[in-house]
Amino acid sequence: MKMRTYNIPKILFFVLFSIFWLLSAVAEANIVVRATVVNPSPTERRTVPFKSYLPKEIKPENIVEMGDLNIAYDTKESVYYLYKDYDLAPRESVLVEIELEDVWKIPQDELASIRSEVDKVVKLLQDTDYADRANYLRESIMTKLDEIEHKQEVVNPNPGGYISDYRDNLKLLDQVKADLQAAKTLMTEAKQIYPILTWKLIIAVVAFLGVLGVVFFIIWSKQIKTISNLTEDYKSERENFQPPLAEERPEHRQPEEDKKPEITDIEQRVKDNP
Repeated sequence: MKMRTYNIPKILFFVLFSIFWLLSAVAEANIVVRATVVNPSPTERRTVPFKSYLPKEIKPENIVEMGDLNIAYDTKESVYYLYKDYDLAPRESVLVEIELEDVWKIPQDELASIRSEVDKVVKLLQDTDYADRANYLRESIMTKLDEIEHKQEVVNPNPGGYISDYRDNLKLLDQVKADLQAAKTLMTEAKQIYPILTWKLIIAVVAFLGVLGVVFFIIWSKQIKTISNLTEDYKSERENFQPPLAEERPEHRQPEEDKKPEITDIEQRVKDNP
């Protein structure tokens, strides 16, 4: 019997293709993809091609087990895919299993690190003019992180929903990182303001001391000039000063009658009049 090979579009209605996802504890929470490839012909042996596109987040290193499947990259779709041609007897089916790492979960360590980092940034900004803005950003970040953690704790049983939740979480994580970067920018601006304020304060103090020195110099100059003027006036007064002439006092003579006879006069009178 001649074997026939079919292109995928021509045999889609012949192939029963079922995929489901399992979170297996034994496989350490890896994702197991299972597909059933069937030869629908009741009488003919056929070569049934299998081709499965992997989610865009999956890279070759994320494939834990893929059996004897081949892997290739679709440049048009920008994703990897697994493929193989199966030679199947009439009504024969093959179960294909692919084990993948669960890359659809943001590591808890990364979320905890972001929480710790934003707390440090907000603490450094508490005594600045940016404190209110920093607290607002912190609340926004914490709310988004709580939402991410909640979605990851409540696992969506639907594979499409599980991946969709992860992609939504990535968008939230991007917003968180943008808010964190905004908070860091505030911290950078605050650090730049402090040196400016310090230099302004130094310049203000120097200017004040300069003005104060000028005032003291003016006052000192005026005092020196005043003292100099007083000294010159004093010298001039001393040079032009003439002491007053002594007053001539009249000679005071006692009348002769008032004069008391001296001893020699008495003796003479005694001799003249014995």
